[in-house]
Amino acid sequence: MAFGSSGILAIELGSNHLRIINGAVSGHRLAVYDFAAEEVLGATPESTGQQLEALVARKKIAGSAAAFGLSGPGVLHRLLEFPPMPVSELKLVVEREMKTTAGAPEKDVVFDWEVIEEIASGNFKQIRVLVALAPKSQVDIVQQLADQCHLPLALLTTAPISLLRSLKFVQGEGMGLREILYLGGNQGYLLGIRNGIWNFYREFSHPSDQKGELLVEEALKEVRRVLLYRRQHYQSEGEMSFLLGGDRGLDELQRRLQGEMGVTAEVLRPGPTLDLNSLGGRAGIFKDLFPSFMIPLGLVGAAYLEREINLAPGAVRKPIRRRVQFDLSFLRRPVSALALLGLLFVIHFALVRTESHYQKLLQERTALYQQWFPSVEAAERSRSLRDDERLLMQSLGSVQIADPAWIAFFRALSRQVPSELVLQSLSFRKDKEAWLIHLKGQVVSPDSYLAQSAFNRFYQAFKSLPQVEQIELLPLNVSTFKEKVGAAGGQTPEMPTEQAAADTKTAEMEITKTKVEFEIRAHSRGT
Repeated sequence: MAFGSSGILAIELGSNHLRIINGAVSGHRLAVYDFAAEEVLGATPESTGQQLEALVARKKIAGSAAAFGLSGPGVLHRLLEFPPMPVSELKLVVEREMKTTAGAPEKDVVFDWEVIEEIASGNFKQIRVLVALAPKSQVDIVQQLADQCHLPLALLTTAPISLLRSLKFVQGEGMGLREILYLGGNQGYLLGIRNGIWNFYREFSHPSDQKGELLVEEALKEVRRVLLYRRQHYQSEGEMSFLLGGDRGLDELQRRLQGEMGVTAEVLRPGPTLDLNSLGGRAGIFKDLFPSFMIPLGLVGAAYLEREINLAPGAVRKPIRRRVQFDLSFLRRPVSALALLGLLFVIHFALVRTESHYQKLLQERTALYQQWFPSVEAAERSRSLRDDERLLMQSLGSVQIADPAWIAFFRALSRQVPSELVLQSLSFRKDKEAWLIHLKGQVVSPDSYLAQSAFNRFYQAFKSLPQVEQIELLPLNVSTFKEKVGAAGGQTPEMPTEQAAADTKTAEMEITKTKVEFEIRAHSRGT
């Protein structure tokens, strides 16, 4: 795959070299699409920018997201240790610490940080923070260079951090005490790694060195200092080993480290998480040059991390999304291919059955809807009528027409009249603010006590009516009278006609009854 494919364009600008990798991270694998390496013809930023711009135009890669690595005397790293605290508070503490230790005005320095380790041992808890600082002038030069080449700036970090990120894609990464010794051009880096975490960092250079011999000597001096320190403080963790990268004197450095100091030193090689299939026939060339491409390789890996030290201005920073990649190499095996076909058939059969089920369900619901549609329409019309009625009632207001007082009184009185009592007259007429009630009636019963008891029940109920007041009971008129009751006799058909006529005479009997006549006057409240 050529330049211009989707991915990150990682650019390493050295004092005398220019290296570029176009790659992308998917899952735990990094795919390299293409690479390029050139010698820098001029030492000024203008000449370097022109050379990079020519390379971008020649490869037709303008518009690709770019990642740059910073190096040099002004680029610094600090390891800070703090007690555990929220990220918001930690940010303020780190900023305050940098203002006091940066050694330059805040406007002239750019820095970023990340938590690299959380230590917990019993009641002792601590977090370690790595801070990278760079002069704002260097950041501005890289930004202008990216704009000149029409490359959106996605990541701007340091060369040592890029070396640390590249460890994921080398062979034999391992754990424990590891050192990365990188010699590139006239610059050298010694990065200490402990269990995959940044531990310490040394930077050295020798500008007058043309063959790399003097730079190797500087590297050996740094290694001796590190060995002396490590054997005093980390002797229980075993001997350390060195991973060698760069383009200057690696064979000589490996030989002297193993021969003079007795330490293990290996030249970096591609690991299993590095995908070089897109390079085709150039994969062998990249493997030979692999140690010199560690910084661009680490830039590609760092660009896809969720939290990474990034010195690029936030306003121009282009976000990077992790690509999803599917490994389909298993399809080359017949058994796996047949299993996949079987799985696809099962999925297809399940989808067909599901579709048939829901189509049948849709038909049933449609028929049910057609069945209930008239009822739904009637309900809608009824609801519309109720809405109209509610609106009408709202427009009429809350005025309620009460029943006339005499109707309410008559309704209450009718509930109190016993069966033995007969109301003969009832008058109800207006008297100023109240109603005048005149009531006449009588109670007739065969027993005098029962007649008076029936009247007494009625009178007590009448007095308890809330509508009446000022009740006046006129004297009762209690009298008795006799009432004749006739009974027809039976007739025997076999008896002579004359005798039957004599026996069928109507027999009459008299019953004495008591009549209680009453008259009540009262007033009723209300209108």
